[in-house]
Amino acid sequence: MSSTTTTDVALTTSTMNLPLLSEPVDSLRSTLADEIKEYHFHLYYFQSNTKSRESAVAIRNKIGELVEQGYVTVVPQSMHGGVNPGPSGPHVLGSFEVWCPIEGFARLFSWFTLNRDKHSVLVHPLTKEILLDHTERAIWMGQPLPLDFDIFEEDVAEQIPFEHSELGLGYSAKDAIVA
Repeated sequence: MSSTTTTDVALTTSTMNLPLLSEPVDSLRSTLADEIKEYHFHLYYFQSNTKSRESAVAIRNKIGELVEQGYVTVVPQSMHGGVNPGPSGPHVLGSFEVWCPIEGFARLFSWFTLNRDKHSVLVHPLTKEILLDHTERAIWMGQPLPLDFDIFEEDVAEQIPFEHSELGLGYSAKDAIVA
């Protein structure tokens, strides 16, 4: 049986680089300003494979149902009836995209983990650093796929791409602190 002392807690907290309550509020505000507040989820399918496309469409439709039921607030985005029928932007296969604010990230990530079927899913943050968001900061569920990074005209945008500000979530949340 072990007991935890105040010294143990202090060492653990400092080792984890967490801000201590005694640090200035400005440090916490800076940390919150640097926090990523919006993400994209891209589910890929083989556009020449009917079963793969039908599965992707069914998953996208299920996400739409979940939004209608209030399970999660996300915005499925894509053209051509809900999915991109072929390469679009850096994505070299058929795909669809879901915009997700930080408020729904855990729930959507969990749902995709359990329901993506055989599809690969790219999850990336939305920040000013577009190339880093799609490479070093990206998370893959399933098999990682090649992307065409030559499509990006610039590596860094002038500002964070605020999406769906009408929802008041993510970077557009009433209490959001943005750098």
